[in-house]
Amino acid sequence: MDRNAFIEKIKGKLNELDNEFDQLQVKADQASEDVRHKWESRKLELKEKRKELAARLDEVRNDSNARWEDVKASVEKTWDSTLEGLKDIKNNLFK
Repeated sequence: MDRNAFIEKIKGKLNELDNEFDQLQVKADQASEDVRHKWESRKLELKEKRKELAARLDEVRNDSNARWEDVKASVEKTWDSTLEGLKDIKNNLFK
């Protein structure tokens, strides 16, 4: 996958992540106080990872070709970690 296709892919994933956050926020708003508290805590963790992904996306846009593969691998690792956190929230908080 070339750099531009990768950038578009990650932009799409960030949009998906934002949509997931919105959907989970609706569920949290309707949940018990305990669930809402846990959601707020976990949401902050995931928002930080989202910010990291956005920053790495900027790196992909701006870095030289020599670093492209390293940055790409880093973005993919961060995405996987973020996705795992989101799945954990869905499976354990919003059963």
